[in-house]
Amino acid sequence: MVAKKAVKKAARKSGNTSLAKEWTRLEKQFSKVLGKSSMGAYPAELEPRAMSFAHAFDPSPLLPPDYLQFVKELGHRWVNSGDTALGFLPPRWMLNLSQQMGEPDRKWQAVRAEREAGTHTYRFVMFASRDINDVNGYCFGRSEDGGELVVWNVEDSLPESELGPFSTWLEQEMQALGEALSELDGDDEDDEALGEPLGLEGESLDVVVKTPKKGSAEGVLAAFPRTEKELTLNGRKLGTLPASIGEFSELERLWLGSTGLKQLPGELGQLRKLKKLDLSFNRELRSLPPEVGQLQELESLNLKNTGLTSLPEELGRLERLTFLDLQATELKSLPACLFQMKSLKTLDLYWTPVPPEEIERLRRALPDCKVGTL
Repeated sequence: MVAKKAVKKAARKSGNTSLAKEWTRLEKQFSKVLGKSSMGAYPAELEPRAMSFAHAFDPSPLLPPDYLQFVKELGHRWVNSGDTALGFLPPRWMLNLSQQMGEPDRKWQAVRAEREAGTHTYRFVMFASRDINDVNGYCFGRSEDGGELVVWNVEDSLPESELGPFSTWLEQEMQALGEALSELDGDDEDDEALGEPLGLEGESLDVVVKTPKKGSAEGVLAAFPRTEKELTLNGRKLGTLPASIGEFSELERLWLGSTGLKQLPGELGQLRKLKKLDLSFNRELRSLPPEVGQLQELESLNLKNTGLTSLPEELGRLERLTFLDLQATELKSLPACLFQMKSLKTLDLYWTPVPPEEIERLRRALPDCKVGTL
């Protein structure tokens, strides 16, 4: 009861106290009620495994001074109660998620073409989130009434509504987080639900990155033991994936985002223990080999921003597949194999030209699957 009163008092208190001090006070209450696993910080050096587009941008014109002062004092902090969370994105993640946002009243195809060409002028930059799935969170952008920098709410990758200046927004967020915390009983909270809330560290390269070995794609693979369980090759301009990939018989996770792939070898199907395969942001990848149907342990397949126009029917054999990302692909109709995937829980079809009536038919066929569209 004492802890709950202290949280409510901290949530009410404002005035001359700096935002950083208020946040620090809030973290102390989280730690007191739920333990140290309920708060923490992201390393500023966190690098996403793959950037959405090769052309980055300078976010500084869109970052208000009170936000810059806040992160200067505290870094990129997060809190997590299990029921609610809030995390401030480190710099490269800000860019990555900003690149994935659309813009109000504009077609995604036009925005994407500009970003691929490096000619796009960014109007928004995402800086915080409760849940980055489907790119949800908060961004900075100019107000439609006056042009000052304000916080916008981001839902399903689009800025939707203005929430006011950063200081005002953060004070309201801290008050809401404190009030929610005051309703919890730390003894009943499951510690496994706490910890880093956005999953950034698991989707990032190691902070200390090994220097890539020069040479051909075959030479790159030669640098790794065949007993590896995870290969992270994102961003390396491989162009092709050598047939020797099939020799990695223990592989469980394979990251090939933004590697310039145009096709995949049939030997990929020899990775019988593979659970996660990321092929995102390979715009010249037009098809998958039928051997992907042999990946019987595969649970997650990311094909976001590839040039795929179809899927092999063998994909329907993947009985363990629960996550499939087809966002911003060139699919104009739904392949028959999708209707066979009864284990799917999440299917992302954002920014695809698939007719709405086909998507509704798929939803009826897969009632347990969340089908995301715009």
